Amino acid sequence: MRPRWLPVVVTACALSAAVPGLLPALTHAEDRAGAPLKKALMDDETRVAIEQGLRFLARTQRSDGAWTSNAGNKVNNDYKVPESQQNVAHVGVTALGILAFLAAGHVPGRGPYGTHVEKAVQFLLSKVSDDGFITANGTRMYDHAFATLALAEIGGTSKEPRLRDKLQDAVDLTIKCQNSTGGWRYVPHTIESDMSVTVCQVVALRAARNVGIRVPEETIDAALRYVIDSAITDPNSGRSGRFDMEGDDNQVGAFEYQPRDTKWNRSSFSLTAAGLTTLFQAGLYDDNAIKEYVRVHGIRKHPLPSVANTVAYMRRAYSGVPKNHFFWFYGNYYAAQAMYNVGGKDPEVWEAWYRQVRADLLSRSMREQIDGPGRAAESRWSSNIDTTGAFATTVAILILSMPFDYLPIHQK
Repeated sequence: MRPRWLPVVVTACALSAAVPGLLPALTHAEDRAGAPLKKALMDDETRVAIEQGLRFLARTQRSDGAWTSNAGNKVNNDYKVPESQQNVAHVGVTALGILAFLAAGHVPGRGPYGTHVEKAVQFLLSKVSDDGFITANGTRMYDHAFATLALAEIGGTSKEPRLRDKLQDAVDLTIKCQNSTGGWRYVPHTIESDMSVTVCQVVALRAARNVGIRVPEETIDAALRYVIDSAITDPNSGRSGRFDMEGDDNQVGAFEYQPRDTKWNRSSFSLTAAGLTTLFQAGLYDDNAIKEYVRVHGIRKHPLPSVANTVAYMRRAYSGVPKNHFFWFYGNYYAAQAMYNVGGKDPEVWEAWYRQVRADLLSRSMREQIDGPGRAAESRWSSNIDTTGAFATTVAILILSMPFDYLPIHQK
């Protein structure tokens, strides 16, 4: 059995058929099944917050199409930023900016934000190096993956002739950087790997495959083995008896940083959201699919990962993450994708999670009146590493926009 992530070619209509690039048109938008979007989930307050966040992004975009942020390095729970990499044009945050506009129904060259999206795409294309690595100002594999994802998601809506070749180069670099464990690490061509970087690459590869870019099956097979090995499934194992980063000593259902019991290994809400998202992106949407995949590929894992156990863990661990920490934003970026897919079979789980995260985001948004009375208000969000607000704001918009279901990568 191979992963069920079939190459679906995405055309411009995938993002633009429902709306002509204008957010106000979403008031009467319909989902792919034709049913009106549930007002209880996408209410007026949420729509306003999304629109005000997009205004903030539009105003703060640089003339070269980039958004600025700190290009640092994650060190355990902290983020270290050299002085030379503070508030610089940021590849990863610019990619998230593109995704935020797309998720709210805005496509290149159309509507009030079409030019903003086009400029951001041009910035990313200008940062694809000869070997395919997308980087600027010291950004690393996280950001390469987000940029690859953004270019893939824009692939069906852009007329940029260079995009496809650049995207293939970026994907080829990703494939070459996968190491013997099946995962990826912060920088290209390293022997170590971790869950948080691995999920970024798998999601980007899935999006690229959707638009017809070459991605070998063995690359995904190796990544899935890595992720399945990282799942904590046995309540009697020493791994499940440790406290995770949120202080939970019941870790069955969680995913670890690395599949081996290394010195720095740990589990967390963010890593678990990443693990479940990776399985879903590879087409393993339920326990039966996981069981069959493990059987066919001879993976030694007992007990097997359980979607229900993982969801239960995520719901317990959610409250333990400080809401101003970049882990909260990063973790919920993937939790949004995971819970949305869970909602296909259990809508109550998705709706309960979305209501909770929406309430937390709306309560933490900072609304500002720019240039005096009479001008449209803006909203932004911030995290403990986010001096410009661009990172947290893009992620907040992506999470809040999930019910629109416009990004192809979120669809089965």
